[in-house]
Amino acid sequence: MTRQKYQNGWLKFSQIGGVYKNFNQNLNTMRAIPRCGLHQIVICFFVCSLSLILFLNQLCSNDIALSPETDFTAEEITQLERKNLIQERCGETTKEKQPRRTKVTPVRFKIEDRHRVMYCDVPKVASTYLKGLMLVLSGVVEFNNLESLFPKSTIHEKNPLRMFDANNLADTIQNGVGNFTKFIFVRHPFERLVSAYQDKLAGDNVFYQKAVGIAIIRKYRKEPSALSLQKGHDVTFPEFVDFIVDEWNDGRVPLDVHWRPVVDLCHPCSMGYDFIGKFETLDQDVDHLLQTLNESGLTSQLLKSPGNTKPKTTATLWSQSMKTLSRKQLNELDNIFTEDFRLFGYPQETTEQ
Repeated sequence: MTRQKYQNGWLKFSQIGGVYKNFNQNLNTMRAIPRCGLHQIVICFFVCSLSLILFLNQLCSNDIALSPETDFTAEEITQLERKNLIQERCGETTKEKQPRRTKVTPVRFKIEDRHRVMYCDVPKVASTYLKGLMLVLSGVVEFNNLESLFPKSTIHEKNPLRMFDANNLADTIQNGVGNFTKFIFVRHPFERLVSAYQDKLAGDNVFYQKAVGIAIIRKYRKEPSALSLQKGHDVTFPEFVDFIVDEWNDGRVPLDVHWRPVVDLCHPCSMGYDFIGKFETLDQDVDHLLQTLNESGLTSQLLKSPGNTKPKTTATLWSQSMKTLSRKQLNELDNIFTEDFRLFGYPQETTEQ
């Protein structure tokens, strides 16, 4: 597939269309000239002829300029398709179609100044791995000392990268990062949700179990045991989903970042991301991102580092977890994450009961 095909398809009509529009405007102007005599007719003919010549010349120029033979790589085509999908579907979204939103929050970016890169951190989408990568790019961590990235606290709580909150593109321009490369990584909404449940409530995260788990058990479980109310360690996935649905419908506070929809975390319709990666193609996408930053080869070093925590796919696990939900719960989750499904090209399908 050549650059000619894509550029002709996506750029040519917009450029030539402008010339054609100007030609039509000139023609309409000429039509409006009163038929007052031979002098006016000659002028009208001359101007129309000149406009036509200029139009044809511009058409030929565009054909030449938009006809290089260099091929797009598969990775470049993927990026064009992902960005084009977001642009198209953001344009289709109307206020009537938008799902109910909790309070809108700014986008929180991690900034890496050396390569002029800014990353919208989406928890449970390889965020530990990607923030570690940002530290390596920044030079804070040397290539030959990658083990210093771990444990996770180095990447999360003690991360020295500066953060920047932006409500829109104008904020980025005003703060000197308007021309930085903005990137985001996304994941199937339900797989991300199950991953958050497994990590924060079904695992050994005592903080979340006590801060969130106990409240969930107290509200949604009939006759809970004293141990469950004390530890909050055995929240079921259906109880977790009931909690999220009620929090979303209440709308007074944003959902926790670990299960908040990506559209509410990163505002893809207004931020104009330069690169969109996916969890499902993580290695290939990170390789391509690093190539665009002239840092190809870095990925293999990071992947081989001791303690690397690049997450594993949990397709079977999340599919099984979704089967524990009722049809009503599935429909509620579809409503919450509908824009994530639409904008990032994930099939919006629920598990049959």
